Amino acid sequence: MKRLSLVSLSLLLLIAVFAVSVWAAAPPTMNSRIIDGQRATYAIAGAANTPAATPTDVVTLYGSATKTIAVRKVIVSGMATTAGSMDVVLTKRTAANTAGTSTAPSIAKFSSNDGTATATPALYTANPSALGTGIALAEKKLNFGVAGAAGVVEFDFTNATGKPVYLIGATQGLAINLNGGTVPTGGTFGYTVIWEEF
Repeated sequence: MKRLSLVSLSLLLLIAVFAVSVWAAAPPTMNSRIIDGQRATYAIAGAANTPAATPTDVVTLYGSATKTIAVRKVIVSGMATTAGSMDVVLTKRTAANTAGTSTAPSIAKFSSNDGTATATPALYTANPSALGTGIALAEKKLNFGVAGAAGVVEFDFTNATGKPVYLIGATQGLAINLNGGTVPTGGTFGYTVIWEEF
């Protein structure tokens, strides 16, 4: 009887070890999201920004040499005195932009316990003279409505695939690009970018 109990206990232990090793190799999506929610989380946001006349990259977020950046959500809104529309192309870059006029938006922490962010954001008021190498990840048409009817587009990487956009290293970036289109008269845009660092 004692030998049978030892065999049963050994078998249960073996199954438990196997289950843990499988989970470690490929953790379930639900558990991954729980872990992700505990990571340091940051955001940048701005409203009523005036883009260049034919804007390319208007907002960028570049990665870090010390941490992996996981972009979870990007929201872009537009308003104009004369309604119109523009393409919003979310582009992943593997090299930095050149020149242009930009400022660094303030980074908000989702928790006061989160450390200082290591990603580098930029808001452009004049186009970069050359864009870093990149490829489009997603595109949506943004309606620039008149006051009281602003259009909004959202790129949500928490729902579609459950996988965020990863920026690995300081030369990888994510850009909100307006595809060089003509800005509707009196057009301004707002933005929000949410990411995690680990």
